Amino acid sequence: MKKLLLTSALAGLVISGSAFAQTTITGELRINYGAAGTDQATANTKARRGFGAEQQINVQTKGKLNIGGLDYAAGFAIENDGEQSTTLFNENTYMDFTNPGTKTTISFSRDHIQRSDTDRSAAVFLGYSPNDITSQSGYSAGTSLTRFQQSPGPQVGQAFSVAILQATDIGTFSAAYTPSAIENSGLRTTATTTIVNNNSERTGETDGESAYEIGFVGGLGVKGLSTYAFYGKEKHRPGYATDAFVKNFGIAYTLNEFSVGYTYKNYADANATSTQENKENHYGLAYAVNKDVTVALLKAVGKGVGDTAGDEIAKSIQVGYNLGPVGMVAGYATYDNVANTANNDGKAVFVRLIGAF
Repeated sequence: MKKLLLTSALAGLVISGSAFAQTTITGELRINYGAAGTDQATANTKARRGFGAEQQINVQTKGKLNIGGLDYAAGFAIENDGEQSTTLFNENTYMDFTNPGTKTTISFSRDHIQRSDTDRSAAVFLGYSPNDITSQSGYSAGTSLTRFQQSPGPQVGQAFSVAILQATDIGTFSAAYTPSAIENSGLRTTATTTIVNNNSERTGETDGESAYEIGFVGGLGVKGLSTYAFYGKEKHRPGYATDAFVKNFGIAYTLNEFSVGYTYKNYADANATSTQENKENHYGLAYAVNKDVTVALLKAVGKGVGDTAGDEIAKSIQVGYNLGPVGMVAGYATYDNVANTANNDGKAVFVRLIGAF
């Protein structure tokens, strides 16, 4: 009974405070079409094609705390990638506390703050990264690009973490810490487990270790310039040959209708049996034909330790259209040495419609 009364009292405090908050609900719908194949794929994967969709609803609130003059923001997202069989609540979950005077934020969050473990690339101007092109086009296991990863390294930003962010005139600095790094399904093989502690469930690793990431995102005070730099590392896992780490740097510059960008990534995922370290170089160029049409070129080169087939290379041309309430991106891509297999070349076409509400 004591516990029930305490819980009820806390709930009353939260409800009474909500009158001073501003809550919004937004969303996004993406409908994709892709067709892709490789020279050496099996008969049933030589030319895969089809539609896909992603739906996301964002619930956000913000207001003022009644002590210290701190700003408060919280929210979560409900996301469904295709027909998702795992949790729908693993994206953009956060509680932020900001000092408006010093522009310092403390964030307790997942998939929310600036971080490296996304398809972040300063060379991508219309949304389709090398990894994204193949995943949207329906490549199957063994025929996809293995040297371009969406979430490399310890993935601090996708685990629940505590972070501090400091906004300045040249950009925002960040430092994040998680007590339990999450699984990377691309290279790791360790199963996850649900840990129950004090009547609160969390998803963690059977052997996950703590990890940190420091970063910077900003224009350095230069008009048209955008840069970022991240470094992250996971504590050594006993019995593992490779420690998870990530280095991710990017720079882009826009002058009138032209934009250029470059990204360098170097990372490894924790692996018990071998050293699997990847390096990626992305090069991008975009031209805004008018206010509604943009054309972009992308070249990406990926290489892993011990590769014998040569670098994986992805090249694409993409066109973006602003249709008012709907955006559209269409493109064509070619690939060399897919899945670390010599002369296993491929191509893909893709279209994405994006609607926000």
